[in-house]
Amino acid sequence: MNMKILFLTSVNHPQVRLEAEALRRMYNVNYVSTRFEGWKKGLKSLFNNIPTLFIILVKLKMPPVPSRLFLYNLLLLSSILDKMKHEDKNYDLIYAHWLFPAGFIGLFLSKIIGCKMISVIWGYDIQVISGVKSHAQGLNRIIPKLVIERSDLVIANHLIHKRLAEDLLGRTSDKILYVTPAIPDISINVQSKLTGELREILDIETLNEKTLVLYSPSLRPGYGIIEFLKAIPIINKNDKFVFIIAGEGELKDEAIKFVKNSGLKNVIFVGKVSHESMKVLYKLSTVVCDLAYPGTGTTTLEAFCFGKPVIGIRSPKTIVKHGFNGFIISKGDYEALAQYIITISEDHELRKRLSLNAKRTFEEVFSIQKRINRISEVFNSVI
Repeated sequence: MNMKILFLTSVNHPQVRLEAEALRRMYNVNYVSTRFEGWKKGLKSLFNNIPTLFIILVKLKMPPVPSRLFLYNLLLLSSILDKMKHEDKNYDLIYAHWLFPAGFIGLFLSKIIGCKMISVIWGYDIQVISGVKSHAQGLNRIIPKLVIERSDLVIANHLIHKRLAEDLLGRTSDKILYVTPAIPDISINVQSKLTGELREILDIETLNEKTLVLYSPSLRPGYGIIEFLKAIPIINKNDKFVFIIAGEGELKDEAIKFVKNSGLKNVIFVGKVSHESMKVLYKLSTVVCDLAYPGTGTTTLEAFCFGKPVIGIRSPKTIVKHGFNGFIISKGDYEALAQYIITISEDHELRKRLSLNAKRTFEEVFSIQKRINRISEVFNSVI
């Protein structure tokens, strides 16, 4: 197909990159991740593009937007415009992942280029999470509403996000479509051999002797790292477990201090590792903990690829089915978390059943080809 797509994303996320790669087999895709390059460079780009931006602002008839947030998005937009000056801007469609900044920037670009735009809701852009300020609260709701209203179509990766988008609009809308999230099967041809970066951190013999419990993807607030650590003393009474913590975040120092002060054994922080290393960790693990308060995400999809049961937090967004392909706990219930990990490790028949169901769930619901086929239908309906 000759359709040319500007694939715009707020985050250079593995799941988004993999979708872009899959779409490239069918379309001419230019993948652009928004990135703030500093105030000095950003302001220079802004001044270079003032005439264009002024015209578009008049056309869009912008509602009042928080000034700092508005300026930040204009700087991102200006940087992208600078990079596009010598490119062919003859795009048929802008496909923007996350309502902001990518969706907000996409609105401007769609007017400049003169093409349609489809925006994709992921989570932080619309879902309010108690205690997490960045999740669509207060004035941050103005931009998501604007992007939803002005997009030609909106894709929600989860049903809860479709409902939240309609609540934000104050009405149901046929242009907000639910499309199941998906990734390619990353378990194919993955070996149990440690990658170079993992060999510097882990001992394969120790891993083979113990039950590996994997935590991922982040050590930021709202991802359940403290619940995970509090569960370890209950789980590890017989010293047969090793706990691998993947990811970075502002709670890392607190987490390391907790481990040290509590005298916890066999807890290893691997930090942010490559996708190849994560594949190995999934394969070696017995159970995966995806404890994000908004609900399970890419970590769970990747774990399901490998047929690994997942323990997640109770949320309208979760894709874990309790007792079928994993277990669900309430936020803060580290005792239940500990008990489920112990149960999965000790009950071999249960673990086998959960694992088979996890793999089946991935193959039947979350395969990338099913999503690409649906996305292709959506693209064709807009163009």
